Amino acid sequence: MTTYLITGAQGFLGRYLVAHLLEHEPDCRIVGLGRSPRNDESFTHQILLGQQNTPAPLTDALRAVAGDERYSYVQADLSQMAQMVGTLRDVRPGVIFHLASALRDDPVDILFQTNVVGSVRLLEAVAAAQLGDPKVVLASSGGVYGIPLPDSLPLDEQAVCRPNDYYSISKLSSEQATALIAKHSRIPTVTGRIFNVVGPGQDERHVCGRIISQLAAIGSGATSAVRIGALETTRDFIDVRDVAAALACLSRHGAKGETYNVASGQETSIQQVLDLSLDVADLADRVEVHHLPGRPADIPRHFGSNERLGQLGFELQYSLRQSLADILGYYRGCWAQAEEQAAAKTSPESS
Repeated sequence: MTTYLITGAQGFLGRYLVAHLLEHEPDCRIVGLGRSPRNDESFTHQILLGQQNTPAPLTDALRAVAGDERYSYVQADLSQMAQMVGTLRDVRPGVIFHLASALRDDPVDILFQTNVVGSVRLLEAVAAAQLGDPKVVLASSGGVYGIPLPDSLPLDEQAVCRPNDYYSISKLSSEQATALIAKHSRIPTVTGRIFNVVGPGQDERHVCGRIISQLAAIGSGATSAVRIGALETTRDFIDVRDVAAALACLSRHGAKGETYNVASGQETSIQQVLDLSLDVADLADRVEVHHLPGRPADIPRHFGSNERLGQLGFELQYSLRQSLADILGYYRGCWAQAEEQAAAKTSPESS
């Protein structure tokens, strides 16, 4: 039986990874780790329904994890060495997925403390715990490539890294620090550079969540238009469920010390995302689109090659259309639930 430890287990990707492992590996044990108390009802982010921010509810599939005895959760801080060493010795994981990360728009000190120092502390704790070399899968970002050099698209793992924001710099620094400690401590590591993640439950900070949430609001009569910025920018969108499967694949087949792109391999413009979203919602030609002013994108085009990941036997299961349809279903469900709760509060029986 394999025991997995997942840092950042209550994050968006972490929850999907837990669910994936439970579904595909009947004989496993999973311990989630994070700074926040265990929460089996909602994501850590909020979504906007009308004028009210509310905790983003988990999908039914993710909520079902709470009833699985193979999963447990430990509240712990990566910066507390003694606590981490004790936790690692108690859990004795065979595989560690390091997903804990600060968000792109967090202050710079938090970015480096969480993404760089947090990774260093985890590897130091693994070395100190003397566990027999569990494999560590580091979740990095496709953003580390930054501004692509001419003729370098799609970006493969040999592309020059030129990160152009603090978040991407912190993720590249995390990779480098992890590799250094792993080399000296002989800890087997593998890195997944994850591109633009999409999927049910995604919040409005990300472009797909932002577009789809507005379409769901239109369906509920809360607004009549979609507001969006630059449409020419291209990115590489990959479903969170495919990302979870890819990380599991890396834990089994990824070569020690190597890096793999976790990408769809497809270049998609924001205009294409908008058009596909309108089609999925059956709102094409029936919705006003307000183009917001904004500066040109720092990185106009960005997408990765997933050829190396494919050589491990990995195959994508979700098209972008399916991902957008599932995000729409999620937001429509949230609106329906909010409307039911509002109706219950105003009904005569509730007074």
